[in-house]
Amino acid sequence: MLSGYSGERLLLTLWIGSLWSIGYLAVPMAFANLELTIAGDYAGKLFYAVNILSLISACILLISRLFVFGVTTFHRYWRSWLILAMLIMSVVFLLFIQPDMASIKLLDWRADPVLTERFNTLHKLSESIYMLMSLLGLMLVLTSDKRAEAEQKS
Repeated sequence: MLSGYSGERLLLTLWIGSLWSIGYLAVPMAFANLELTIAGDYAGKLFYAVNILSLISACILLISRLFVFGVTTFHRYWRSWLILAMLIMSVVFLLFIQPDMASIKLLDWRADPVLTERFNTLHKLSESIYMLMSLLGLMLVLTSDKRAEAEQKS
């Protein structure tokens, strides 16, 4: 799968860098410079793309770890659990939160207090999950499994 520890680090850095650059640079810039509706649609597309990248990256990393370390990857390496948690968060975004928000946007949701409340709740939930993913990802980038590094070098 990934060729060694440096391949994992490269993919992880690409993945987490995209989370941070989209969520904390591109989307805020869109809302600062574009009309609200256009910025919202653009942000939705960017978040969809970054969640697809998250899904693919997490799957590749987990499959690679399972290939190299076997099922013991979850018993011996805490980082595997973080990657799995981030994969689950990406799936929640892609299958539940983003489709719900998109379907609400198709309606005249700003005129309906129930839809407005539902959209705001989903938006706050997505912000919280995205922040958690970003922080877990930063933790993955800044740390390492010393045991895994040693095993891959030998």
